[in-house]
Amino acid sequence: MPTRLTREIAELRSRLLDMATIVAEQFTDAVEALMTHDEALAEQVVVRDREVDRLELEVDKSCERIMARHQPVATDLRTLLTVEKINTDLERIGDHCRNVARNTKHVTEVPSILNSLHLRKMSETARRMLDDAKQAFLDQDADLARRIPELDDEVDRLHEKNFQALVEYIQEHPEHAEVAAHLITASKAVERISDHSINIAKGVVFLIEGVDIRHAGVQEASTGDGEVSSR
Repeated sequence: MPTRLTREIAELRSRLLDMATIVAEQFTDAVEALMTHDEALAEQVVVRDREVDRLELEVDKSCERIMARHQPVATDLRTLLTVEKINTDLERIGDHCRNVARNTKHVTEVPSILNSLHLRKMSETARRMLDDAKQAFLDQDADLARRIPELDDEVDRLHEKNFQALVEYIQEHPEHAEVAAHLITASKAVERISDHSINIAKGVVFLIEGVDIRHAGVQEASTGDGEVSSR
């Protein structure tokens, strides 16, 4: 029979997965609103961000309550630490989705500006990273989690192409510089969503294997006495 701690952690994981589902929907809707100039959909994304904020607070409070009540160790402790980190990343992804949506009203001034960009393809790759991170957490799949960062190169490459295209657009159409600047912000927001998905994936690896793969280069350069090698 599951213990009370096991049940509470299962409920916590379920709430976090609900939050991940909402955030993924927000991401899709935000990009769709931007690409189709749908200001009503964009406003829905902005309003729904409050739901993500509410869930973040609920998850935080649940983690604190479980910590205080049960003083967990080993795997249970790792689970709570990972949930707290993923919770923060999901809330920040929600913020970036809101920021993408808020740029919709600016694009309506010059919708043709989107024609030279790769925002949809970039967003599809970033969404795949987010979906895979969620699935890795759900299935406790460290192998899947470790593959997620490989997709980030594509997102970064497309963001750079968007940035260069928009800089050229500003040079050719200085009267629309403000619109282009908003789209640079939107592209950067999508790029940051992929970064947060990587953070989630690394958290899953830590949860399953107890290995912290963040800043791996720094850790590998560390010497036995705890000092970072200068080599």
